[in-house]
Amino acid sequence: MKKKELSKQQLREKQKIENKKFNRTLIISFSLLMVATVSVLTFYTYKCDTRFFYHKWVWYEEEIPGEWACMNGDDLQLHKSSKVSYKNKVYYFCSEECFNHLVKHFTEVAMVPDAFSGDSINKSDALIGLKEKGEPELVYFKNKQTMNEYYEQRNK
Repeated sequence: MKKKELSKQQLREKQKIENKKFNRTLIISFSLLMVATVSVLTFYTYKCDTRFFYHKWVWYEEEIPGEWACMNGDDLQLHKSSKVSYKNKVYYFCSEECFNHLVKHFTEVAMVPDAFSGDSINKSDALIGLKEKGEPELVYFKNKQTMNEYYEQRNK
């Protein structure tokens, strides 16, 4: 049996089809590489903002580590706060100005009512939580029980 030889026209058509497949594969691969690169660079550039957004949503109903709070402004922070000992108590502040405000106005800044019971507590002894889901405002609790009761009441 003789093999059927392809004409020049048929060879050109076959090569065009193969080139189209190769070009399509190359374009798709390059596009995926570009999307991956842009995604990685975006998250690398905005990692603090992304982490802050994540913390505002995930830490609702959870105890917040003091290092993520500014106890002067009662806000969740983008970066970890500075740990400062004052009058044998540990406080967390985002800046030296906030710490100086504590020193000048100790009774107004260091003491806060429990968000559920209303009892007066020192911020350094309190458990820290988020007031609302997705918002950076902080509230303080005397113990785990009042914290749980506060969130149960808010979720009703």
